[in-house]
Amino acid sequence: MNRHGIFSAGCTLLLAFGLASTAAAGAASAPKIHWKSEHITLPTSDLTFSGPGGQVLNTYCLMCHSADFVNEQPAVPLATWKIEVSKMEKAFGAPIPENQIDHIAEVLYQRFGPPKP
Repeated sequence: MNRHGIFSAGCTLLLAFGLASTAAAGAASAPKIHWKSEHITLPTSDLTFSGPGGQVLNTYCLMCHSADFVNEQPAVPLATWKIEVSKMEKAFGAPIPENQIDHIAEVLYQRFGPPKP
């Protein structure tokens, strides 16, 4: 075996030994993980929307949000409501028909009004 072969074999042996001892040391010193279950109770509400557009909000907003949460939203431009409702459908997978996105945005805009200057 020439010098390259001996050097290469020596490096391989040292690398293998180093990896094996590092793995053994890591396994011996790794902390044990103790998982425990957590239980939470989400608040519920029987509050629903009434008046113009109430039914569409009850149908598409209350499946994920409480009416209290929706009622706490700030007044924003109509274009922002369209973006937000579209995000619920596209990014979060809310089952909102594409043809209802503009209608829901309009109802929310009418309820909360334009932003104050």
